[in-house]
Amino acid sequence: MTDLGLSTIAQLLFPTEQSIDFARTVAELEGVLSRLQSQDVQIAWDCDDFVCFDIPGTRIQLAWSEVDRRGYKACLSVSVGPGQRASKGFHEDMCSRLVDRIQTRFDPVAVLWCQADGVIGAEVIDELLDALPHLGVLLPDIDSLVATLSQQDSFLSRPAEPVIASAKAKPRCLTPVTPANDQPDLPRPRDVELQNVRHALYPDLEQGPPYTTQMRLAVHCLNATLILVWTPMGAILMTYSILRGENMRLSSRVMAVTGTLLALAHSPLGMTVAAMAKSMG
Repeated sequence: MTDLGLSTIAQLLFPTEQSIDFARTVAELEGVLSRLQSQDVQIAWDCDDFVCFDIPGTRIQLAWSEVDRRGYKACLSVSVGPGQRASKGFHEDMCSRLVDRIQTRFDPVAVLWCQADGVIGAEVIDELLDALPHLGVLLPDIDSLVATLSQQDSFLSRPAEPVIASAKAKPRCLTPVTPANDQPDLPRPRDVELQNVRHALYPDLEQGPPYTTQMRLAVHCLNATLILVWTPMGAILMTYSILRGENMRLSSRVMAVTGTLLALAHSPLGMTVAAMAKSMG
């Protein structure tokens, strides 16, 4: 008798019967095998929940079963093994890759593994389903297990705490502590010479250089234009320029804000707001 090798079987246990889409999983596996093997893939459905893929030297079987067990209600069986022709060596790895791909999309409560000699069929999968155990509670996820083990390991690796001395023990004489700096952190006194040097190196940026005649005329033109657009604000700026001096930055900013407000007032939104204000008044 020819030794065909071992078939690897994984049983993924799920909490409900609607945990996965079996038809979609089969269709995705069919697409992957068809791209890899082209016309060499043979598909056989035994029923709606059992499908077999035969490719040269390998047989892949998927079975979706509803079970009545404590802790889970459904089982997806994934089997990869030799086909009718002898083939060895990579079935276990292929089954592991398929299970990993399924686990990344779905969340089984447990995965059971086993192996059988030669080619297996639906009867072997049925026997394994009948032998499924009960689960007391849902198994914890691997992240919580790793966190618990890490906490236990850090607790065990701590050094032993020193024994507390009794009340009758005499206290040790402690060396008096000398402060590192007994002077308060006061601001340094102002030096007139340093202040003059600082003003010479860093002039007041807000004041800026004096305006030329052209710049002063430009500021007055902006203020005059603003009087035509918005008389109260234009008059205020004109008075400010005469009394305090021209300010190009202030005049240009007020002109930009005024233009924006006028544009908004003549937009559909501004007209709607104005109509609402009139109706409320």
